Amino acid sequence: MTRREILRTTLGTSLLAAGCSRPLATRYFGWLLVASATEKGIAVADLSQFRHINTIPLSETPGQILRVGDKVFATCPEARQLVEIDTGRFQPGARLQMPGRIVSAATVPAAGLIVLATAQPATLVVVEAKTARILRRIALPSDPAALDVSGLQAAVASHTTDTITRISLKDGTISGQSGSGQAKLGEVCGSMRFRNDGKVILVGLPRSRQIVTLNAENGALLARLPLRFAPGRFCFNADGGQMFVTATGEDAIAIVSPYQSQIDQTIVAGRTPWGMAVSATRNLLLITNPSSGDLTILDIDTRRLSASVHIGGEPGEVLLTPDEEYALVISRDAGDVAVIRMKTVLDRTVKTKPLLTMFPMGGAPQSTLIIPKEA
Repeated sequence: MTRREILRTTLGTSLLAAGCSRPLATRYFGWLLVASATEKGIAVADLSQFRHINTIPLSETPGQILRVGDKVFATCPEARQLVEIDTGRFQPGARLQMPGRIVSAATVPAAGLIVLATAQPATLVVVEAKTARILRRIALPSDPAALDVSGLQAAVASHTTDTITRISLKDGTISGQSGSGQAKLGEVCGSMRFRNDGKVILVGLPRSRQIVTLNAENGALLARLPLRFAPGRFCFNADGGQMFVTATGEDAIAIVSPYQSQIDQTIVAGRTPWGMAVSATRNLLLITNPSSGDLTILDIDTRRLSASVHIGGEPGEVLLTPDEEYALVISRDAGDVAVIRMKTVLDRTVKTKPLLTMFPMGGAPQSTLIIPKEA
């Protein structure tokens, strides 16, 4: 029996024994979908039982999983396809052929749209989710590296140049480019996000260790914010007033005030912080630490450590169930899902271990999605 099998057996036995002495935790009735780079399919877990129950077969390796309303789609980058997923039968449905290899995709829930950036040829594709049909194809100046959307506007970072292209999704036209004159970025961007109000684009520049803010309407450069480290991933708090930035290979995160265009603070957040998620109800920031195998939980108000849970392995993405009762931490290598009950980890009077159970979902996970069963 392997170490992981022993751990799962031990955790399962402990959970059963605990159920005899106290009421069981409230279950979450929903599905967890995980796109794995090691298989041509999407793994499905029943979160009311915390176990892998099915795999949705695909002809190619999936990239991202996206949800708009009651519709779920998966990208297959190399096959150049967007595949609709039938979540009632857990089977693939309609397939939309894209003009090029899919680099990134994002959703516009209010408008019921999926936006995809493809390379070779460089194109922005707008899909209506309800009918699963392509509404627009917009030629891009160069192959894309990153994509973000806000309302009916999109921003696409170039893979080869230091430019950000702004596109109107309403009429399918290019509004302009940032990266020339006074707005010159000076290097290819790493991470990119719209501010919550859609008026500013925040761009991470890893080589120069900066975050640059751009006017989303005219592309003008607003500010250059120096960091102590190369910026990695971006994550906003619930109201969008704070943005958390992980470092590349460092043990810290930067807290950015996007409306004031300033770096507010840099704090230690465990070993090499990577995946992030925000608990809106508890105002907490959850951060995975792949180097130490931990989950670090910070209080956003006080910016102090609330809890730390040792998971082992190489934790990557972290996500919360919509009721925020459980944190799901997914291993970057093996794809095992560690289930942590939030009430247990935050209540220091409780003697029960917060790591509730673990279950496998396939190696090298690339994208995850939680769907409530009523959906």
